[in-house]
Amino acid sequence: MSLVKKLFYPTFLMALLVSPTSQADTSNDSLMNLTIMGAIASLGFACYQGQDPCVLKPNLDTERKTLSIDQGSDETIHQVRVALGADWQNDLYNSEQFRISGRWEVNVNYWYSSQTKPLNKDGYILGLSPVFNYDWKLSPITPYLELGGGPQLLSDVTIENEFKSTQFQFGSILGLGMKSKSYEVGYRYLHISNANIELPNPGTDIHGLHIAYKF
Repeated sequence: MSLVKKLFYPTFLMALLVSPTSQADTSNDSLMNLTIMGAIASLGFACYQGQDPCVLKPNLDTERKTLSIDQGSDETIHQVRVALGADWQNDLYNSEQFRISGRWEVNVNYWYSSQTKPLNKDGYILGLSPVFNYDWKLSPITPYLELGGGPQLLSDVTIENEFKSTQFQFGSILGLGMKSKSYEVGYRYLHISNANIELPNPGTDIHGLHIAYKF
């Protein structure tokens, strides 16, 4: 791996994953920090090995795709997220009992508020994220942990009553669940903020159900 890849890509992708908040509800801080640090550790391991997503040309296996739907909420903010992913060709680690792999995931999120008269009633979020998968190969039904994150673009700078300063945001993902050869079902947490590019920087924290079909 060239010096450019060793130095530039870890720095660039860490910037995508790290998204501290200010002037925000602190009830999700521990989960947010765990999500961000886990994603950074996963990224560091991938970059150390010179594997995706730390390469100039991602090695995607277009024969292994994932279509997922997430539905969740953050108090009065409700969200539906649809994503299409393509697996990386190479595993980061693989043994008889444990596997680390991942995929690039393109997402479209629709959110809406259940408040009567918010400043902004609904909107869309578009994004791109590397998602790392940790699989415990204990049976045909496999427990998994997922971590990841990347850039997100809001359709409007205000979500419900929160002015987020910039339409450009970062999203961080943490998920837990069970998977088979064709399906994933689990819990997914999504944190969105702008990494203090501008203030105020309120965070949006979505807790929801994740369902995916692998084909």
